[in-house]
Parts: sequence; C-alpha cells; structure tokens
Amino acid sequence: MSHLNQILHEVTNDEYARRAFTNNAFDGALTFLGILMGSLILPEFVPSTIINIGLSTCLAIGMSGMFGSFLSERAERKRSLRQMERDMLTTDLSDSSLGREARKKTLTISLIDGVSPALAALVPLTPFFFAQASFIPVGVSIVCSFVLVFVVLFGLGVFLGKTSQEDILLYGGIVVAIGFATSLIILVASVYFH
Repeated sequence: MSHLNQILHEVTNDEYARRAFTNNAFDGALTFLGILMGSLILPEFVPSTIINIGLSTCLAIGMSGMFGSFLSERAERKRSLRQMERDMLTTDLSDSSLGREARKKTLTISLIDGVSPALAALVPLTPFFFAQASFIPVGVSIVCSFVLVFVVLFGLGVFLGKTSQEDILLYGGIVVAIGFATSLIILVASVYFH
C-alpha cells in the first residue's frame, strides 16, 4: 500500500487520524477565512498580497501542524513503549513490531496534521492565482474564494456527519454556520479596530 493510500486509509478508519484531519482542516479553512475577511478592509485588494499572505500562512500552519504533531506524537508513543518495556520486563522494544508501528503512526499522523490545514487553506486561495494572471477579475476571485471556503467547511461537516453516522446536511450546515459566525465576528472586529 502506498504511503498516500495508507494516509487516506488512516483518515477514514483511525479515530485519532480522523480527529486530526478534521480539526486541522477546520483550522486551515477558518484561518484563511480570517485572512480573507481582514483583507476586505484594506484600501486596495491586491491578489499578489493575498497570495503571499495565504501561501505563507499555508506553509506556517502546515509546518506547525506537522512538526508539532511529530514531536508530541513521538514523545507520547515513546512513553507508551517505555511503559510496555517496564510492564514486560524487557529492555528495548524500539526494533519490535510495536516500535515500528509506533514510528509509522507517528509519521502518518504528523503528515495528516501538516497537510490537512495547508490544503484546506490552499483550496480557497486558488482563485487569486487566476486573478493575478488576469484570467478573472479580482472581484470574482474574492467571491470564488468565499464560496470555496464555505465548500471546504461544508465538506468537513459532511465528513463529520458520516463519521458520527448522523445527518450529513445538518453537520455541513453547522460547520458552515460556524464559518458565517466567524466572518461576522471578524467583520465587526475589523470595523471596530480600523
């Protein structure tokens, strides 16, 4: 099984991986929504500025998710391995199947934690590349970006609805409502502090 297939398998079948995926993708989408909302109060909306800020944010949130998760996941799994060694009165399980599985899970979860927020933020950033290349007007790129943020949020809600085996439309609607509430709070704060 390729590593990508394994990651997809983990996201859909492993409880912790599902939570990591949805929590971090939610972070990425709402973070980009914050960038988008904050940019609306600027005197001039320049696609290259949004691209630079968006890509920097995607990189930062992805690196933070990946390395923060790697370090904490590695520490927790090593702790569990050390506890098993004490319980089993053995000295080193790091080269055992348990040790190899712990390393594999650490890497997989770290990739999920890093890639999911970056992708969730990158999707709504894409219209600005088209605006920068003059394929679409800036106003259209803004509207498309908002639509894509809410499509990502709705998709996360559907995923959560399927995971919980509850109403996928209700979950999608709840997550979209959270996005709208976040937008409203950002708008009010932006106007107040501007």
